Amino acid sequence: MARVKNQKTGLNELYKTGKGAVYQDDENSCFTLEFMGKLTVFKVYEFLHFKKSIDNINLADLFLNDLGQDLQIIHHKNSDQLFIITLCDLVALKELLSGAKVMLELNSIICSRLSTCTL
Repeated sequence: MARVKNQKTGLNELYKTGKGAVYQDDENSCFTLEFMGKLTVFKVYEFLHFKKSIDNINLADLFLNDLGQDLQIIHHKNSDQLFIITLCDLVALKELLSGAKVMLELNSIICSRLSTCTL
């Protein structure tokens, strides 16, 4: 799957859903998350850490929680940025980050296979 490069920003679209997108910036070695009208820039290790922290949120517990809390506050570790999101948006964020991670893995597999192929 070819990635789309935005000529205006120089970012490569890694994965996109109806709720947001993840872009890869090879020049600056970072990722940009577009979600809920916000752009958040992550260094590579920050992106992986953020994804892991989102993955560790147990949705079943949150949906079954009797406290009636529909909002979650998620903090980006190395910035002042907060995400205040509903449980439905949290599901969408998990999907977006998982899709981006799969695309990164797919790109690595393709590059690995191409480098071992002989023409």
